[in-house]
Order: sequence, then C-alpha cells, then structure tokens
Amino acid sequence: MCFIFKIDNEIKQEFLNSKPTNTAESDSFVLRSADEYEDIICKPIYNMNYIELKEMIVMQYNNSSVKTIVKNISILKTYVDFCVNRNIVLHGENRLAIFNIDDIKEFVNQNAFLNKYITKEQLREYQNILYNPQDQLFLELLFIGAKGRTIKNCTSEEIINLTIDDIDEKNNMLTLTQNDGKYRFLEVEPHTIELIKDVYEQEIYVENNGMETNNPRFSKPRELKINKVEHYIFRVPSKDKFLIFNNVLFNSRMKRIQDYLGNKHLTQTSIYFSGMLNMAMDIYKEKGEIQKDDLIKICVRYNYEIKYWYNIKSLFEQYLELYKKK
Repeated sequence: MCFIFKIDNEIKQEFLNSKPTNTAESDSFVLRSADEYEDIICKPIYNMNYIELKEMIVMQYNNSSVKTIVKNISILKTYVDFCVNRNIVLHGENRLAIFNIDDIKEFVNQNAFLNKYITKEQLREYQNILYNPQDQLFLELLFIGAKGRTIKNCTSEEIINLTIDDIDEKNNMLTLTQNDGKYRFLEVEPHTIELIKDVYEQEIYVENNGMETNNPRFSKPRELKINKVEHYIFRVPSKDKFLIFNNVLFNSRMKRIQDYLGNKHLTQTSIYFSGMLNMAMDIYKEKGEIQKDDLIKICVRYNYEIKYWYNIKSLFEQYLELYKKK
C-alpha cells in the first residue's frame, strides 16, 4: 500500500499486504482513521482502554448505521487480533471484542442516519431543489427501485438502458432491462412516467444546478445540448457527443448532486435503500407491524436477493427506532 501510517506503519502494511487487493484498499481507509486518533493520543489502538476506543469510534468514523459501525469495528478487531498474534500486545487481549450490539447502537449518529435514508417527502424536496429534470429523474428511479447488479459496468444498468419505448403509460408500468438482456416490469406512479417523458424531451442541461458561478468571465452557468441517441432517456450533455450515460458518469453526477443538496450522506445506494424503507414504513403504518412476507415483497420489487430479507428487517428496525425519536 502507498499510504504511510504514522503509528505502526510496518505492522499495518504487513496486515494489509496479507489481504486481497480490494479488501486491503477498503480496510486501509478504516485504519487511516484509526491511525489519526492513535497519533493524537500517542497510543496504538491495541493499547487503548475502553473509553479511548469509544472516543475513537465516535470521533473518527461516519457512524451513519449499525451496519457501517459493525463493519468498521470488525476490521479493527481483525487488525488487533493480527497484532496479538505477532506478540506485540503486552496485555495479550483484544479490547474491541467486548463491544456488543447495545454499545454499537449508541454510536449511531442519528442525524447522519436520517440524512442517509430519506423519506418520500424529502425526495420531493430534493427534486424541487434540482434544476435539471435529468437529475430529478436519477433520484426518482433509484428511489422506486431501478438500479442494477453489483458487478462491473452493471451498477446502474436498468437506468442507463431505459428508453421511451419502455413506458407503458396506460398501465403505469416500466420495463427495466439488464445488460444481459434480462428484464422485469415495475409498476410506477403517473408522476414518474411524466418525469421520464420530460427528461426524454429535455434539450438543454444547465450546469451548476442553474446557479451563477464565481467565475467573473462566465458567471452564467453553461447550457449544454442534449443530443438524441436512439430512444434512450439518459444521454450525455454535450454539443458534439451522441452518447448514453455510463456508470462512471452517474457516479460523478451523484457527487455533484450531493453538493447541490448539501447532503454528503446521500448516495445511489442510500437512495435505493430509502425506497425500500419507505415501502416498509407504508406497510407498517397500515398493518401496525411488518412480517417476513412483507419484507420479501419489498425484495422482489427492488430486485434485491430474497435470501437477504433480514438485512431490510434490521435496517427498518433501526430506522423506525430513530424515526420515532424525531
């Protein structure tokens, strides 16, 4: 790894080098945050007491959900175990092992969690802030369950592949197609249909969310032509390009949307899960409870693997608990 740690650099590098490349890259971000705190208190993580460990987790990490905290603590625990096995921990114990689910729940940043997972009302507020119909529709499709598979070049495939011919306006249905040709049908609201049609007819994309820039020579935001590409809905704004969107462009667009909305916690994934939580909340309000069959229905609509229905259950329970405290 190219990153140089301030504390126990050689040991951390050895730990990361023992991992597959993708895992090492992910783990390095967690270790970097821990390393900053180690440097502040001049003590390696494996020698910290329980109070110091709790302060580190609160101060150094974006504790937006129980799942995120569990993942970070798991990486840190594995690193400390690595150190214990290298006989550099004098007391010979991993003090992170004592943290239980109740401790972890206390670490959750309520505001971060509720900014990450938005309601339908918040979605509409965000869409009203966004100047371009393209950006509004991007959030809309993610929220209602259009996305893709978690494999290379497929994460936004159902959105990228959407065409005007995929609309069944009479029945309020969309046809969502994957790169491998597999497709599914999704019932949507008339509002979604109208927004898709607006984006298809959109001829100009206005940069900087329609706001003036700080450049005195070009204070007015640029207006970029959106060229028609067959019948695709999402096309690249450019005078000379005739291209549909790709995953990289969607990722960069999402970062700009975060800035426009002032919410760094909002991601493609969090909007997608927000839609699931919204559907779960509607069921809960109607029935006063939510059962496994309800969660499976949510998985089916959002094309989320049914065998992981319990992930939605766990996330909803956490969401409901924080929502009631608002």
